[in-house]
Amino acid sequence: MPWVTTLASSPSIVMVGAGGHARVLQDVLSGLGFELAGFTAPHPDDSQLADSLTTGAPIPWIGDDEALRSRDPRDIVLVNGVGSARAAALRDSVYSDFVTAGFSFLTVESLEAHVSPSATVLAGTQVLRGAVVNTDAFIDENCIINSGAIVEHHNRIGRSVHVAVGATLSGNVTVGAGTHIGANATVIQGITIGANCTIAAGAVVISDVPDNSTAVGVPAQFRPSKGSR
Repeated sequence: MPWVTTLASSPSIVMVGAGGHARVLQDVLSGLGFELAGFTAPHPDDSQLADSLTTGAPIPWIGDDEALRSRDPRDIVLVNGVGSARAAALRDSVYSDFVTAGFSFLTVESLEAHVSPSATVLAGTQVLRGAVVNTDAFIDENCIINSGAIVEHHNRIGRSVHVAVGATLSGNVTVGAGTHIGANATVIQGITIGANCTIAAGAVVISDVPDNSTAVGVPAQFRPSKGSR
């Protein structure tokens, strides 16, 4: 069954960010019967969100992220709308900062996704249309399992990982925190990918990848990421 984080009452749902990924999440939430009460962004014109299905009016702009800090965390549940491949650190920072301040993040599963009953999916993670999270997989907080991605049996996915559109992680794969698995990439069974890595779109990973690496090609070759030591 599709689900979201269990809430004691019905606080307002606020999207942090308002770009393309946020718009996809809005659509998924609508299918689950939820509507946004507002969004944060540097400027109201930054929004790609659709108008309210209930009122037909634009989703209200609350202000930038700092505007939320004056709100009572018990009255609001957040959705992390940061989704760019180049924004892994920002996405993790948004999540960490607001959790530290006492806010909660919605865990979202599309009606058109499949998550095994034996899988574990932690707070703030988003499983989008057509994605599969298979038997005994573990997915840490604040991850994106994007449209059509496959996370096979006994995978262990670290915090704030993004498994992009159409990527496939075969069985018993481990992925470290903050890593981005690019669109249509394939990782064969039993591979370990370190933290803060980038696996390029379409890459085929057949050997372990150390922390802070970029892997490109078929089969994938890796090198230290820019700025890493």
